Amino acid sequence: MSIFRWTAPLLQSAAKRWTDDDLRPWADRLRPYVPSGGVFADLGGGTGDIGAGIARALNARVVIVDPIPQMLQRVAPHPLVSARLASVDALPFPDGCFDGALCCDAFHHFRDQDAAVREIARVVRPGGGVLVLDAECTGPNKLVATFERVVGEPAGFRTADGLREFMAVRGVVGSSTLMKNGRGYFFVGTVSGTAPGIAPKMVPEMAAEVRRSL
Repeated sequence: MSIFRWTAPLLQSAAKRWTDDDLRPWADRLRPYVPSGGVFADLGGGTGDIGAGIARALNARVVIVDPIPQMLQRVAPHPLVSARLASVDALPFPDGCFDGALCCDAFHHFRDQDAAVREIARVVRPGGGVLVLDAECTGPNKLVATFERVVGEPAGFRTADGLREFMAVRGVVGSSTLMKNGRGYFFVGTVSGTAPGIAPKMVPEMAAEVRRSL
């Protein structure tokens, strides 16, 4: 059983430390891909506080996706926010229905990272953006990784360059930038839609109709 079933209140309290001003620079990394009125997915989004803050900054809609019901039960109602119970390695969405995807401090929790990236490259439209915030397994994060493995989490941390290369061969091409505090990095990538194993996208008119229904 995932530790996140009983840590949802703690994680929500931690997420609330981020103000809209804090999240605006993060939103700016998605802004070239997600227009006002667009829609993005917050994958492993937990209680939705970060995804909702970025949605407000972009004036875009967000779908909070998480496999833990106790997390989604804490997603606050908002016109820009909806929630879907699902695993990232098997997303219940049609091809190309999102303008972008966000993954904040969650990628190292994905048990099948290969399938997760391929699903991200499938559900985000060609030319759409992917923003990942994660940490390298260095310094204090080594202790975090050890603890996570003890409690049954995969702790699949990747280096900034390692994630960039991993994403590129699966259809998401971009770059990684270390955070100023040295505790993590941003990856920003564009979905090419040409990686092996990625199905052709639905036609733009169909994708637009799906986005309106999310």
